[in-house]
Amino acid sequence: MLEKSEVIKLVDRMKQAIQNELCREKYDMALDLISNAAFVLYCTNIYYRDEELEKYLQEISSKLNLLDNEFHKTDKILFFDGFGLNERGLAQIYLKALCKNRKVIYVTFHDCIDSIPDIKNILIESNSKLITIKRKTGKYLDQIRQLNKILLQENPGLFLFYSEPDDVVATTIMYTYHTRIKCYQINLTDHAFWLGSGCINKCIEFRDYGASVSLNYRGIDKGNIVKLPFYPIIHEELTFQGYPFEKKQNQKVFFSGGSLYKTFGDENRYYKMLDDILNQNDNVVFWYAGYGDDSELRKLIAKYPNRVFHTGERTDLFQVLQHCDLYLSTYPMCGGLMFQYAAKAGIVPLTLRYDEMTDGILIHQNDIHVQFATVEEVIEEANKLLNDDQYRNARTDVMKKSVITEEQFENKLNRILDNSDNGEDINFEYIDTTNFRNEYLLKRDSHYLDLVVANAKHYRSCIRYMPLRFLKGAYAKLIKHESV
Repeated sequence: MLEKSEVIKLVDRMKQAIQNELCREKYDMALDLISNAAFVLYCTNIYYRDEELEKYLQEISSKLNLLDNEFHKTDKILFFDGFGLNERGLAQIYLKALCKNRKVIYVTFHDCIDSIPDIKNILIESNSKLITIKRKTGKYLDQIRQLNKILLQENPGLFLFYSEPDDVVATTIMYTYHTRIKCYQINLTDHAFWLGSGCINKCIEFRDYGASVSLNYRGIDKGNIVKLPFYPIIHEELTFQGYPFEKKQNQKVFFSGGSLYKTFGDENRYYKMLDDILNQNDNVVFWYAGYGDDSELRKLIAKYPNRVFHTGERTDLFQVLQHCDLYLSTYPMCGGLMFQYAAKAGIVPLTLRYDEMTDGILIHQNDIHVQFATVEEVIEEANKLLNDDQYRNARTDVMKKSVITEEQFENKLNRILDNSDNGEDINFEYIDTTNFRNEYLLKRDSHYLDLVVANAKHYRSCIRYMPLRFLKGAYAKLIKHESV
């Protein structure tokens, strides 16, 4: 188990280094350290907001003198995409809605440009602008100035922030502009630490859970929080690419997927559920699609030959789900988009509820009989779904209606942008996230921190201030092929 005190000690060491670099006016190195500290906090999730890191960003933004008196805001929207991912995440659904009747400038990093074909098509079809920022490792000041130049050229009235938890480029810009233009955060990472909570004018959450965390843990005012559920991008034109096995007649298939780290914790209950379902149903095959530590899966593969299969992620995910009989959510961390893909495909995303982290992914989720309090209840429901075709088919339409439609999403986004949505539909009830955050530490150890520190993006500050941890982590990554 990783001790919280060890994480705090490491972060405090980074903060001291940040102060040293700020005194020397070495802002690039300070930003590198801020990003590194944020990445450590994201990976360990000991808390959700760090006031000192926010103040460092604010200080740097003021020292850079980025504002220009010639800036005059317009009705343009600058959508900053720090992820630069085509399929995963929410960029496509936001851009599809925004580009219909808004002037949009989409900004991402230049090295992502060849990886976002569908996003480019959305922009081209709507005559929206695509502008890229060039980046080199550790050259944050240059990236900030590039982004600032875009703002001064385009004069947007709204800055939509959609980026990684350790972002120091757009957050520095927002600390400069958030009193002059509206800065909205699209909160994809509602369960974990991220930078920027001190410089956003409005936080767009996708469920009540994130809204509660932002209010009660991040210190964001209730009046600055709105909720907009998302929907999955589905490519119905794709064809099913087949099973990774030869499916026999009358054989049932249950499926699960996503990053495998989400399946570890809480006394290995996820794998115990898999074991029990397979043991009680001889005609059932289990298929997992995703990357990460597959040590527990390999045990099941050995125990149930030709009945447990592990593949990488599939581009035909929706079609895969349509060809399966049941989706078992990862546990103790569920995957929101996977949950929704299953529902849209008409199959039940069966879930063992760990805590409130599982709530609010589907519409009226508490009423549609998908999450259960005990392992025994999950197994009982799984057996019924796998063996009673009439029961399973009767639930198809209910599942499909539990995800917001594209039209509903677009209408609500427009209300948010026009300030006619005041967040009245949000339940801000306090949620104790202690157990959930403790799971991060239970699954990790001191060596894990070495791997986190040995991040290529932050190598300059790590080599200078944490050389031993960096070298140990780099060795484990390069020689032993370990990963975070």
